[in-house]
Amino acid sequence: MMSLETLVRSGAIVSSAGVALMVVFVITLLLFPVIKNCDQTEKCSYRSTAPGELQSVVQPSFLAISLITISAGVVILRFSRWLESKKSENDTKH
Repeated sequence: MMSLETLVRSGAIVSSAGVALMVVFVITLLLFPVIKNCDQTEKCSYRSTAPGELQSVVQPSFLAISLITISAGVVILRFSRWLESKKSENDTKH
């Protein structure tokens, strides 16, 4: 079984990776703004000015992935702390 220390570190790494993805998303939006195009029928479309390689970063799915990654890291951290508290409770009872 994985040690609690390793579990805590993995949760911190996963959470940090999610934050890094979020930073990339925000920087891309700041550097390459989104243009709103509307026609006479009030239908609007949005287009990013980012180059082809960065088009995938300026998608709602990329934002969702970064938020899910941050959440997964926090859940791992909380779970490891919960396991740690359970372990200390069992140690004090015996």
